[in-house]
Amino acid sequence: MNISFKRDDQLKYKPDILKGLIAYNKTFAGDALSETINVYILDGDNLVGGCHTELEWNWVYIEALFYLNQDILIAMMNELYKLFKRKSEGIITESHISNRIEDFKLIGYESLGTLENKPLGYVSHTLVNKKMDHISINHKYELKIAHKKHEIYSKLVDEQVKTYNEKLKIDDSKTKIQYVAFDQKKVVGGVYGYLIKDYLHTSILWVDEAYRGNNIATKLMNYIEDEAQNKGYNQFYLETCTFQAKDFYEKRGYKVKMIKNNCPKGYDDYTMVKRI
Repeated sequence: MNISFKRDDQLKYKPDILKGLIAYNKTFAGDALSETINVYILDGDNLVGGCHTELEWNWVYIEALFYLNQDILIAMMNELYKLFKRKSEGIITESHISNRIEDFKLIGYESLGTLENKPLGYVSHTLVNKKMDHISINHKYELKIAHKKHEIYSKLVDEQVKTYNEKLKIDDSKTKIQYVAFDQKKVVGGVYGYLIKDYLHTSILWVDEAYRGNNIATKLMNYIEDEAQNKGYNQFYLETCTFQAKDFYEKRGYKVKMIKNNCPKGYDDYTMVKRI
C-alpha cells in the first residue's frame, strides 16, 4: 500500500468518488427514489413564478425559485404538495432573506435550524413543511409541470433568480475544491466541497472500504479544511447520515446543528458545523 494525495483541480476523479459513495449508501438506503420536477406558473402569457426541485432521499429540495407575490408562491407549493405528499417526508428550502423566510412561514413552513453568518452578518434558515396541506387562493393560474427543464421558461426562471440575487447582493458563486487519495494509480478515496457564503461546505467524503483504518479520511479532511482556512474561511459545515460518519466528524470538532428525520427513510441526516 502506497497512498498518495493530489488536489484534483479539474474534478477529473469526481465520478469515481461519487460512484464509491453511492455504492456504499446503497447498501443501507437501497435504491432511493429520485425525481426532478419543474413547476412554471403563468398568468396569461406571462411567466410569474417558477421553481426547480429535486426529490432526494425522501425529501424535496427547492433548488431555484422565483415568484411575484404570495399567491403565486402558494400556487406553486400546492402543486408540489399534490405531487409529493404521498412519496416524501416534506419540502425543504433555505434562505437568509427575512422577507422570503416570512413568506414561507406564513404558508406553514417551520424553521428546522439555522446557520449563523451564512453569509456574514446574516442567519440562514432551513425551512421545512412536512404537513403539505393545500391552501386556497382566489386567483387561477395556469400551471405547467415538467420533469425536464423547459428551455424558455427555465431560462426566464434563472434570469429572475439572478436579478433577485443581484438586487439583494446574494452571492451564490462557488469555489470548488477536491482532493483525491491514490494507491498507485487506483482511486481509493476523495473529498469534494466548495466555498460559498463564507462557509466551506464539504458535500462528499469517501474512502474505499478496503482502505479504511489508514487515516485516509482524516488526511483528506485536513487538506480541504486547511485550504479553506488559508483562503480566510473559518466556518465549515456538512451533512452526514446515521450510517455514515457522524462520530468521525464529532471527533474533528463538528457539532450537530439540525436533524432531518427519514433522510433517507429509516435514518436521520445531521447538519454539522465547525468553527475555527
